[in-house]
Amino acid sequence: MKTIRNERYQESYDVETLDNGLRVVIWHKPGYARSLFMMATPLGAMDICQVDEHGTQCVYPAGIAHFLEHKMFEKKDRDVMDDFSRMGASVNAFTSYGETAYYFSTSEDVREPLNLLLDFVQDLDISDASVEKEKGIIVSELNMYLQMSDNRLLMETYKSLFHEHPLKYDIGGDEESVRSITRTQLEECYARNYHPSRMMLVAVSGRDPEEIMAIIKENQRRKTFSPRQNWRRKPLCEPDEVVRAHHAFEMEITTPKIAVAYKLKPVSDVHARMRQEWCLRLAQDLWFSSMNEDYQKWLDEGVISDFVGADADLGEDYGVLLFYTESEKTPQFESLIDELIRRMQEEPVSARQLDQLKHRYYGQSVRTLNSFDDIAIGYIRSAFAGYDYLEAMDVIETITPQEVSEACRCIVPQRKAVVIVNPKKK
Repeated sequence: MKTIRNERYQESYDVETLDNGLRVVIWHKPGYARSLFMMATPLGAMDICQVDEHGTQCVYPAGIAHFLEHKMFEKKDRDVMDDFSRMGASVNAFTSYGETAYYFSTSEDVREPLNLLLDFVQDLDISDASVEKEKGIIVSELNMYLQMSDNRLLMETYKSLFHEHPLKYDIGGDEESVRSITRTQLEECYARNYHPSRMMLVAVSGRDPEEIMAIIKENQRRKTFSPRQNWRRKPLCEPDEVVRAHHAFEMEITTPKIAVAYKLKPVSDVHARMRQEWCLRLAQDLWFSSMNEDYQKWLDEGVISDFVGADADLGEDYGVLLFYTESEKTPQFESLIDELIRRMQEEPVSARQLDQLKHRYYGQSVRTLNSFDDIAIGYIRSAFAGYDYLEAMDVIETITPQEVSEACRCIVPQRKAVVIVNPKKK
């Protein structure tokens, strides 16, 4: 194992890639009784079209990564969640747009639940009947999300922005795509994306790293795997223009909700992308938060409410800048965001306020190092994206006011989508 030590944050972890390609990271937290183990693959909801090194493509129905997550817990002879509970461990999983992860935490001995995590993730046990049964369960879950106004607002916003990109789909897909998924597709997707060489196991624990590594190696030595397959998500060429500039629909709510989103140019280089994303988020904090002296006036006038927020998200083939709130004054909110974008592009950034934000984010970063979940998820996402987790926390300190202004000038006002959820008419 190779030990990585970061003196600034006083954190260290051990890394090793096993013979079968599995990357293992053991983040040592001396003095802690709790342990968390997370095993992940870079298969997410965006992985609808994948390509190998020879240019061979495979296309899946939307939601297949989420479908696989559901099926991994189902074994013919037992219930995996019950097994973890019996061992004194709490287990869970999630699928995002970029990865699928399985994890457990415990304050008991880790040997038994760690072996179980490795065993159930590295064995797909499905039948035609179980696949068909799962479709109904997932469709019911998707229909439940469609009744949640916040979730629906976000999904309709992405549908307004993207013509081809998988972000236009819910992470779970839709009813049509879910019902089209076959056992063969699940097995092929699993074989391509759950090979040890595609996966990563991160441990955050106070236990001896050598002891943990010995358990993992012993488990992996007992298994054989098929030859490695080098598949990756195929980036898409998305048109610049949005699908629909304005879209409104009704739901059983009392107050309208509105989202104003801008379609941004993607940034292929991961380090440049990370800097630009930070610049945009800092700009949102500077202009669309209580740091802006007009913020309280917007609240008093009812243009925004307590349900308010903003986000920036850049990928190698997509980019989104988002503002949203709940308000009876949706036209005024749209005009407010238009004016903010103009000011973000034309007015200089306050160096003093930018430094205040940098200190705030540094404090938040340090606090995340006390969260086992944040460490595991943060490390996995940074590794899959191709950058160093701890070094990425320092990027914000080097961002200048000029960089923030330059990032804002990349926003094209004409590439805007406005989505409004209105209360149903009585």
